[in-house]
Amino acid sequence: MTCPISRFSAMSLVFLAFAVALGAMGSHFLESKLSNGLLDTWETAVQYQFWNALGLMGLSLLERSYRVSLGLAMTFLVVGIILFSGSLYVLCLAPNPWIVYLTPLGGLSLLIGYTGAAIRLVRIPNENKA
Repeated sequence: MTCPISRFSAMSLVFLAFAVALGAMGSHFLESKLSNGLLDTWETAVQYQFWNALGLMGLSLLERSYRVSLGLAMTFLVVGIILFSGSLYVLCLAPNPWIVYLTPLGGLSLLIGYTGAAIRLVRIPNENKA
């Protein structure tokens, strides 16, 4: 029996669940513990995690609908979410000077993932061509 959803769909749901939990944690628990600047950073991390998890879900659904492999692109998204949002969470909770270098790597990984997916999807043969 095959799984009704792909592992990337499942991962996107986990990322979404954690985005909800981390957003609630930021607004209820960390609001009094973080400076306004760090709280804004936390909210940015949550929003990027949320939107990119939805992007991951979308690519997973496109992969299944078009029966095309987007695994590499989605792997870049997973790495990007972890590096981008994860580094911002760590920066807020345990500031380390080296952690800020991971954030742009996460952003670059996201860009590579979305661009790679777009290129792959554009190259799908059009079955309606004569």
